[in-house]
Amino acid sequence: MTALDAVRASYDAVADEYARRFADEMDRKPFDRKLLDWLVEKVSGRGVICDLGCGPGQIARYLHRRGVPACGLDLSPAMVAEARRLNPDVPFAVGDMLDLSGVADEAFGGIAAFYSIIHIPRDRLPQALRELRRVLRPGGVLLLAFHLGEETVHLDEWWGRAVDVDFHFLTRPAVKQRLSEAGFLLEEALERDPYPEDVEYQSRRAYLFARRPAGAFGLLG
Repeated sequence: MTALDAVRASYDAVADEYARRFADEMDRKPFDRKLLDWLVEKVSGRGVICDLGCGPGQIARYLHRRGVPACGLDLSPAMVAEARRLNPDVPFAVGDMLDLSGVADEAFGGIAAFYSIIHIPRDRLPQALRELRRVLRPGGVLLLAFHLGEETVHLDEWWGRAVDVDFHFLTRPAVKQRLSEAGFLLEEALERDPYPEDVEYQSRRAYLFARRPAGAFGLLG
C-alpha cells in the first residue's frame, strides 16, 4: 500500500465522523472566510473554483453560497459521498492531486487547497503543484493552506478508528520555492495563530496565493 493509498483508506474510515465535526467549520473561521472572499475576487469570472481535497465540502459550499461556480475533488470516495450528501447543489468527484488525469487542461479558474498538500510526501510535492498548474487556466489563482513547521504527525488511531495517515507540516520558504519551480507567481503569503482548541488543531497556519501566469513563463509557459 502506498502512502496515498493509506491516506485514502484512513479518510474513508473516519469520513462520517469527520463530516459531523467539520462540515460547518467555516462558520467558526472568519479569517478563512475572508481569504476565500479574496480568492473569489481574484478569480473574478475566470471560471469554476475547485475545492481540492474537499473533505465533506465545506469550502465548496461556502464558495457556492457566495454565488460562484464551485466543485470539489477528494482522494477519499467516502468523503466525496459525504460532500454530495451535505451539498447536493455542488458537484463532487474522486480525484488524486498527483494525477488529475480526469480533469482537462485549464479546467479551473481557481483552486482552494486547504490542508490537502499536507498529505503529499514532501518529495512528491513538485509533481502535485505541476498538476495544479496544469488544470488552472492562464491567470487562474491557487490558494494553498497548510500547517507551518517541519515535523510529520502520524496517526494510527483517529476518533477510535484504526488509520495510517501522515500530516506533513511545511515551511513557507519551502512551499514558495516549490510553487516557483512549478511555474507559479507568488502573490501573497499570510500566517495566523490557531483558533481555540475546540475549533482546530493547535498549529500555526500559512495561506499562499499564487497565480498561473497569463502568458509564457520560461520553459513552463
